[in-house]
Amino acid sequence: MVNREDLDKMISCGKKEYKKNTGCIARKCSVFPVFFMLLMVLLLFSSCGMDTLKDSSSVKSPVKENLTIYFLDVGQADSTLLVSQDEAMLVDAGNRDDAEFITGYLDDLGISRLKYIVFTHPHEDHIGSGGDIIDSIAVDKIFMLEGYDDGIEGYLKTVIDRMGIQTQAPLPGDTISLGECSIEFLGPLEKSDDENDNSICLKVMHGENSIIFTGDAGSSCERKMIESGEALEADILQAGHHGSSTSNSYYFLREVNPKYVVISCGKDNMYGHPHEESMSRFGDLGAEIFRTDEQGTVIAVSDGEDITFNCEGKKSERSHVKEYENAKYIGNINSRKYHFPDCGGLPNEENRIYFMDIQTAQEAGYEPCGRCHPDRMN
Repeated sequence: MVNREDLDKMISCGKKEYKKNTGCIARKCSVFPVFFMLLMVLLLFSSCGMDTLKDSSSVKSPVKENLTIYFLDVGQADSTLLVSQDEAMLVDAGNRDDAEFITGYLDDLGISRLKYIVFTHPHEDHIGSGGDIIDSIAVDKIFMLEGYDDGIEGYLKTVIDRMGIQTQAPLPGDTISLGECSIEFLGPLEKSDDENDNSICLKVMHGENSIIFTGDAGSSCERKMIESGEALEADILQAGHHGSSTSNSYYFLREVNPKYVVISCGKDNMYGHPHEESMSRFGDLGAEIFRTDEQGTVIAVSDGEDITFNCEGKKSERSHVKEYENAKYIGNINSRKYHFPDCGGLPNEENRIYFMDIQTAQEAGYEPCGRCHPDRMN
């Protein structure tokens, strides 16, 4: 008689491997029982359809409850609240004048404890109300880097120390959980003299849906995240640096390929955010764009498969697509060359970036391939 443990081993080893592997039951039982049980297993799988044979590691478990993301309207600043299965997390804390609004919002939602706060970097428009929030609500853990020394930064650190809240400087690849969400820290990948480029970057995954936050990280940091090999594709991107053109680079957006972009910025702000260049890039993706300066607090709800919003964004004239089968040029992120799609020197898929025109490729710092000469018009 073949027991369940032996059957599991046989299935895991496969039809060829189980004959060679000493851990498989081919060495433990006669040929006929093994053949019979294998036949029964194959019939069972075929009756369920071939999709059942997919690697279980690539299939995410269905979620039971929604994830709600509140991109709070804090003017020319950032503060985003995430809630999953009664656990809440705040990414950044707006300007110093936003404390009453943020704590009031939490109170209206019945949130009396934050499992995490992530302070992406020590600029007033990202940590301004942090100290007052921590003073008014329980916080289990704070993720932040070093460098909170003077002024509003020093005040925040003082409050954290007084409240005895645990802090951690996350490393790329570190993961945490929030309700039914898995969260991975993506950056920064190296120390920079620019505090914006030291922004903590993270990806939140809920079922089949995902959201990326990059703080104020610039294009050089975005490139490093691409080169790290991390899976960057996401459904929602909170626009980097309030929609600045120094972030949201073309090559990074192609990697993330978001269906939705949410921009947190102030109405008629002095920086001109979001910049026209960024808006054009978002439009090229076919992404739907939401702006707190025009729509107020933007609320997104994920059920693990689909995402709905509390308002309607600005839709692109282009359709959002998963693959870039219509791309006219393909770049190599390692050689920094761009090619015709039929060039014999194309890189592997993980090293590709797609361009719709030569100008965009050149603006991204790419040069024409010397083999297929895409810059020569025939």
